[in-house]
Amino acid sequence: MTISLKRTGLLCALLAGLAACSSAPPPRPPAALERANAADKEAHRAMRDGDLAVARNLFELTLRLQQSQDNLPGVATAAINLAVVYHRLGNDDLALRLLDAIFNDTLTPYPAELRAAAAFRKAVILVDSGNKEAAAALENAAKSCSGSCEFVPGIHNLRARMALGKGDYAAVRKLSKDAADAAGDHKDELANAKRYAATAEAALGQHNQALEHYLAALELDKQLGIGGRIAEDLDGVAKALAQLGRKDESAAYAHRAAAAHDALHYQPGDVPVS
Repeated sequence: MTISLKRTGLLCALLAGLAACSSAPPPRPPAALERANAADKEAHRAMRDGDLAVARNLFELTLRLQQSQDNLPGVATAAINLAVVYHRLGNDDLALRLLDAIFNDTLTPYPAELRAAAAFRKAVILVDSGNKEAAAALENAAKSCSGSCEFVPGIHNLRARMALGKGDYAAVRKLSKDAADAAGDHKDELANAKRYAATAEAALGQHNQALEHYLAALELDKQLGIGGRIAEDLDGVAKALAQLGRKDESAAYAHRAAAAHDALHYQPGDVPVS
C-alpha cells in the first residue's frame, strides 16, 4: 500500500500557507510541485496496473522534485512510496535505506505521521522476509503510532502474521479481531484480518468459521482488485468446503483459484482456458 498526500492530510502543505486550505481559491503551487503532483498520480496509476518499473521512475522523479523545493511532507511521502516499489521489486536493502532515512533523521522535522508510516513500512518488509529484527521494528512502529494513527490495524495484522508463523492460533484470532475492529474504512487491512482469522480457524479445525472469513476476505479483495489475494482467498474457500464435505463446491472454487493464480503468471502466448 502506497500513501497519497490527500490520505495523509498533507496536501495543503504543498500549497502556500494556511490560506490554501481556506474557502478562498488556493494560490497555484510552484511549477516543480505541480510536476511532482502529476508524477505522483502517474506513479500510483502505474502501481495499480502492476508496472513497477514505471512506478519506480516516477516516484524517483517525485522525490527529487520535492527535495528541490524542500517540501518535507512531499519528500517523506515520495520516499516511502518509492520504498514500497523497491520492496515489490525485491530490493529490500534500498527500500530499508529509504525508510531509515525518514525515520532515523533527527535533523529534519518530518511530520510524525510520516515517520510512523516509515516505521510501519519497515516492519512490513522485515516481517515479509522473516528477518530476526522484525519484532523490534514492529514495536518501533507501534510506539510511533499514537492516537488515531491509521496504521493501528496494520500493526495488529503484522502481529497476527508473526503469531501464525509460530503456530499460536489463539493469538492470531485475537489479533485479527483487534485489526478488524480498528480497520474502519481500511478495506485492505480488514481483508487481511479476515484471511488471517480464517487461516487460524482452519488450523484449529473450525472450518465453518474459516469458510465465513475466507468468503468475507474474498469479497473485500475483489472490491480492491488484489489478484494475488483473490487467488489465496479462493483457495482457502475451496479447502474449507472440502473439509466440510462439500466436494462439488470445493472443486468449483479450486478451479477458480487455479485460474486466478495462472492469470497472475500469464506469459504471451498462453491460452487463458483450461
